[in-house]
Amino acid sequence: MAKMMAIPSTLLVLALTSFTTAQRVIKAEIWKPQIPLNSTIYDNSTIYGTNETLSRRSIIAQLTPKPDRSLYWINVTLGTPGQPQSLQLDTGSNVLLVPAVGSSLCSPGLIPCAALGSFDSSKSSTFSNTNQATSETFTDGASVSGNWIYDTVGIGGGSVAGQLAILGTSGSSITEGVLGVGFPASWPTLNHNLAAQNIISSNSYSLWLDQASSASGTILFGGLNLARFLGTLLKVPIIGTTNSDGSTAYNQATVQLTRVATINGLLPTIMTPLTYSENAILDTGTSLTILQQDLATSIINAMGAQYYPSGSTSGNAIVPCSAANNNALSVNFHFSNLLTGPTINVPLSQLVLGILGSLDGTTYCQFGIYSAPASAGYPTILGDTFLRNAYAVYDLDTHHVGLAQAVYDSHVVDRIIEIPAGGIPAGIVVG
Repeated sequence: MAKMMAIPSTLLVLALTSFTTAQRVIKAEIWKPQIPLNSTIYDNSTIYGTNETLSRRSIIAQLTPKPDRSLYWINVTLGTPGQPQSLQLDTGSNVLLVPAVGSSLCSPGLIPCAALGSFDSSKSSTFSNTNQATSETFTDGASVSGNWIYDTVGIGGGSVAGQLAILGTSGSSITEGVLGVGFPASWPTLNHNLAAQNIISSNSYSLWLDQASSASGTILFGGLNLARFLGTLLKVPIIGTTNSDGSTAYNQATVQLTRVATINGLLPTIMTPLTYSENAILDTGTSLTILQQDLATSIINAMGAQYYPSGSTSGNAIVPCSAANNNALSVNFHFSNLLTGPTINVPLSQLVLGILGSLDGTTYCQFGIYSAPASAGYPTILGDTFLRNAYAVYDLDTHHVGLAQAVYDSHVVDRIIEIPAGGIPAGIVVG
């Protein structure tokens, strides 16, 4: 579970970013905490090591950037009248989790409820308790217990009635509430209910995370923004798993990664074999991009980064912070069909993260790619260091993802269109 960072109180009390349009689209701000809770004071002499979780599900890192760790948060309200909650936005999970007011989850070392919010069911006129206990255990060891409840959720000016959620009462190593917007399991997600209650036209959303230096981005439920990407938005199928009865199950936004190349100036170097094909998860709940060891090592070397600690052959990498000024180096990620699929370019500047300290007179930053050890069985995850460079549209009804190169210009005029029930409009070209 990702460690928490201090949230300025004004972010919580301002609650929701609203958007009104004739189309059925809900727009909400997503944002990054800027200051670590109980942060270590860094000096300029040592690279510090901690056990910092990069993904809710699996990966443990050894380096902690200071102040910006790249995970994204969203403000919602729960109950009537609405009680503000700041939750981690997670495309890789499907649960809405909030801590109960006064519960042990709000004790020191767990969720900082004074900053992020907690829920008092006695103050909501629309609260309904199923009286069904539940527990959730994450593969990084974090766990939470509580009850399934129903209540009204407010988001971006919209309101979903009777949303199922976990009201957490106890747990271990859990440090935040969660808004999971992945595929529905045996219960409907918030985005599923937005569509089912005709607030949006389809169970879909698009993400614009903005660049690494920015504090916020946007999510559009049921819509996409033509002003936030370059060229053509291309669709690729989401890969499911086959059940024993022959049906297909969809659990996460997994797509086919078919080629990776490094770019030096105008010179590309293909880092993958011609037959390369890797299932890759597009996940906001993972701050780094996690690649398999051989490919990650090739990119790390090409980008002038290095493993840390010295002598490591997988895991975390560090890079001189001055590399953020290198405009010649980048990485291309290509998806699906080699001729017609989308390519997303990730500049080196977007892979240089928080300052870690100095080593042999050079100031180092965390590198935005994590190398999965060959023996660990980790999946390939295209986390926030990838997603900031892509305009990503998740269509969970038709099982497709739309990808195009993101536009960072903050002065562009929004051009938002609705995503209809039939899915992402094909071949949208921005001229």
